[in-house]
Amino acid sequence: MNKDIIKENRNFIDTQIKNKIKNYNRQRIGAAIVTITIMAFLLLSPVAESKASSIRLVILCSFILYFLAVIVVLSSLQAFLLFLAATVTMTCLLALNQIHLELFLTVTMIHAGAFLISQKIADVFIEAAINEIEILQRLKMEANMDSLTQLLNRSGMEQALATAWAFCKRDKKHAGFLMVDIDYFKSYNDTLGHLEGDKILQQVADCIKVCCKRKTDIISRIGGEEFLIFLSDVDDEQILYMAHTLSAAVTDLKIKTASESNPCDFLSVSIGIATGIPQAHDLTSDFYKQADKALYHAKRSGRNCISFNGNIIEPQ
Repeated sequence: MNKDIIKENRNFIDTQIKNKIKNYNRQRIGAAIVTITIMAFLLLSPVAESKASSIRLVILCSFILYFLAVIVVLSSLQAFLLFLAATVTMTCLLALNQIHLELFLTVTMIHAGAFLISQKIADVFIEAAINEIEILQRLKMEANMDSLTQLLNRSGMEQALATAWAFCKRDKKHAGFLMVDIDYFKSYNDTLGHLEGDKILQQVADCIKVCCKRKTDIISRIGGEEFLIFLSDVDDEQILYMAHTLSAAVTDLKIKTASESNPCDFLSVSIGIATGIPQAHDLTSDFYKQADKALYHAKRSGRNCISFNGNIIEPQ
């Protein structure tokens, strides 16, 4: 996973955690205000001018600090500012001889404990939130990922294409679809077994990953032995070069053919290409159908070749 993806994922998690904390605190702030108001009324309104009112104020500060530390999730800065406000209040009372030094020190230690409790609660909340977000991310990824090849599945491809296609339309970017099909794949399953067939699918997928490694390249396994590749901001020459590179990479795996009908000595692929600058009315399905049609042209023409603009191009 490259640094950009890691950074993007970390930023996403940070944003999600902040939103969860906001929602959590928002649900409790009303009850907190009501409770603190009632407590303030009970502690401060009776005999407001008496000497005991300073003690009541100390109790109120301690209550507010502990209550907020437990009922809401506070950041380190928020908890520190709350602790500081309570400490400043008591310092003023101490300076005015409204409370004794022993009481000041005792309550300050209690407030420090509230600060530590607040941070422990915040740590536990954030850890639980991170676990929940990561689980949801993993489930979402698994829903859009082909478990065998670790490429996007059809659903994941459609979601990724929606954004990429919109950018291509907006910026008038040249785009290309490559439909890739493993030649005579059924014969490998029939003669070698499905486990070996799965290994071949994984090896071909790895070849595609190596050949199409730009951040904007979208690659998927859309079913069986078929793969779909979307390339943006590349011209026809670059797309054709990519197809040749992929074809050569698969052949270089040196996996011996398993079909008597296959004229090639080693595993090969057929590739259909559709390119163009998408217009406002164009759909991804339009280009997909063109690439699919080109793929079948390549397969009807003997396989192990590339079909592009109605022409059959032999591998280099």
